[in-house]
Amino acid sequence: MRSIVYYSVAAQAMSGEELAALWQECALNDSHVGITGILLHKQGEFLQAIEGPKGVVCDMYTRILTDPRHNIAGMISDRMITHREFPGTAMSFKNLDEAPADTPFLTPFSYEAFRGNPDLALLTLKYFYCNRSDVPAAAKGLLGGTPSVV
Repeated sequence: MRSIVYYSVAAQAMSGEELAALWQECALNDSHVGITGILLHKQGEFLQAIEGPKGVVCDMYTRILTDPRHNIAGMISDRMITHREFPGTAMSFKNLDEAPADTPFLTPFSYEAFRGNPDLALLTLKYFYCNRSDVPAAAKGLLGGTPSVV
């Protein structure tokens, strides 16, 4: 299996409803091709891990690179893994915009910080994956509760 972690910046500000729709699209698309992972959003910036079959992950990342909704800041890591680090159903999601200031791993949340320390990016993703909460209000009912949301 392959795992890619990347950082991107939204091309324009996204409302809660637009973020929920993005999450829904990711969860639906990913579940059909065997991709799991997590997508974190903080003030218009994203940190995402995608994992699954090598060719499928490569194809997914290639499509992500051309998505006009965001600009890729860059890849943080690209590695082979023996087991899923974000198992479960499809893509987990967490909007960190309203997280308390003392929430671990909120700072630094930047491409430079994660690129300089890929382990920090992975720890950040795993922290929010393991500390799940409810589905975002804007997304309730969209998928019948099947994807994991953190």
